[in-house]
Amino acid sequence: MRISFGLVVLSFAVSACSGTEEDANSPNVREEASRAALVSADYRKSFDRAWEMAGEGRSPTTACAGVVGKAVGLLQTTATDGQPRADALAALDACYVQVMARFVDAKLAEGNQGSSGCISLLSTLPVHRSSLGSFLDDVGENKADYDRRLNELIGDKVGSACPDSVSVLLGT
Repeated sequence: MRISFGLVVLSFAVSACSGTEEDANSPNVREEASRAALVSADYRKSFDRAWEMAGEGRSPTTACAGVVGKAVGLLQTTATDGQPRADALAALDACYVQVMARFVDAKLAEGNQGSSGCISLLSTLPVHRSSLGSFLDDVGENKADYDRRLNELIGDKVGSACPDSVSVLLGT
C-alpha cells in the first residue's frame, strides 16, 4: 500500500513537472532571451512594458520615458564610465531604436498599411523622436546616430507602406 501510494505521488510529481518547461528553442523562450539581452535588469520592468506595448501596436513612448529617464539620470549623475554607463546607453538604444522598430512592425502587420496605419505612425514616430531624442543630446549622445539605426530597421517597410509620408516618418 505504501509503495502504491509512493508511486502515485511520484507519478503526479513527474507529470506536474513535465510540460511546464518550455523548450529552450521555442519562439517565446528565444524572444525572451533576446529581449533580456537588450537591457540590464535595472531597466527590465519599464523596458518589458514598452516592449509589450509596442508588440500590441500601442505607442511605447510613454513606457520608454521611464527607461530613458532612469538612464539619463544615471548618466548625468553617477554613471560616467564602466558597466553602469554601458547599461544606460544600451537601455537608451533599446527603447529609442528596438522598441520603436517593434511598434512599426506591429502597426504595419495589422493590415492597416493604408491610410490608418500610416496616420498612426505619423502621430507616434515624430513624438517618439522629439520627446525621447531630446534626452540623448543631454547625455552627449548623437541623436542622428540613433535615428539612423532606427531608420535602417524601419525604412524599407515604412517606404513601401506609407510612400506619401516616408520623409516625415523617417525624419529626413
